[in-house]
Amino acid sequence: MGNVTAPHIVVTGAAGYLGRAIVTAAEAQGCQVTKIIRSGTNGIIQDLSADSADTALLAQIKSADAIIHAASEMSSDWELHQRSSLPATKNICAVANALDAHLVLISSITVYDFAALSIGGIVTENTPIETAPELRDGYVRAKLEQENIVAAAVPNTSILRVGAIYGKDRVMNAHLGIGIGPVLLRLARRGQIPLSHVAHTAEIAVRAAVERTSGAVNVLDTDLPDRVRFLSALGKSGWPKLIIPMPWQIFAACGAVLSFWRTRPGLLHRKVLHARMKPLGYDNTLMRAVFGDDEQPSFETLMAQALQHD
Repeated sequence: MGNVTAPHIVVTGAAGYLGRAIVTAAEAQGCQVTKIIRSGTNGIIQDLSADSADTALLAQIKSADAIIHAASEMSSDWELHQRSSLPATKNICAVANALDAHLVLISSITVYDFAALSIGGIVTENTPIETAPELRDGYVRAKLEQENIVAAAVPNTSILRVGAIYGKDRVMNAHLGIGIGPVLLRLARRGQIPLSHVAHTAEIAVRAAVERTSGAVNVLDTDLPDRVRFLSALGKSGWPKLIIPMPWQIFAACGAVLSFWRTRPGLLHRKVLHARMKPLGYDNTLMRAVFGDDEQPSFETLMAQALQHD
């Protein structure tokens, strides 16, 4: 890197949940940090999806050793991603190339073709990537397209396929079932939930930037709970009050019958159902080989910390 003792890292989406944690982790490691945000204070306010974003950013960033691109819409609206997330990614690629900065893309574990796996299968970096993105929601389509954009535009990009992020003020995820008030319809019992604690995710992102790693890596906690274990820990929050087990295959059958209904709920789409509810395992062997086998607290410890009130 240009400055080994104090690398300069640019963080997009620095005001977001993960972005804030990345900034904290980078500063803790002694990095110089430039924060890119869309609104608020204490950062460069920049609409990354604007046509002039690359020129404007280059004028404000004198140098950067690495860019961690964490900015992305969280919506399932594909049209929104086409207007926002994808142009922003193209602009960031232009900036990275102009600065000769290493690029780290925050992608998602959701990009795999889960429907192609058997029940009990293990998700690794060798699992097939989704080949029918139009059958997934807009968020997944955007992550797939972001990966395609950076792979074509920037050599040796670090692509971090992050699991379901959790931590303080964020403990829910889409792998549990359907919540109706105090009730949860639990659609599966077995299979791991692909979690990635926010602090752990941030540390991996900073290391990828500083060490200039390349290629795709799944970023997941080592101690992954199944749904029963997860809900046991979550129950200390007071929710859910009642858990009703329901086989996830029922939704597969209903989705097949209602396939003519274009706007049917997500879990009635086969691809979405398999991605969220099929009992699977998740492997982080490559992550530990690349970034080290750092010990994390147990899942129960991390969840208890996440549920603590200030």
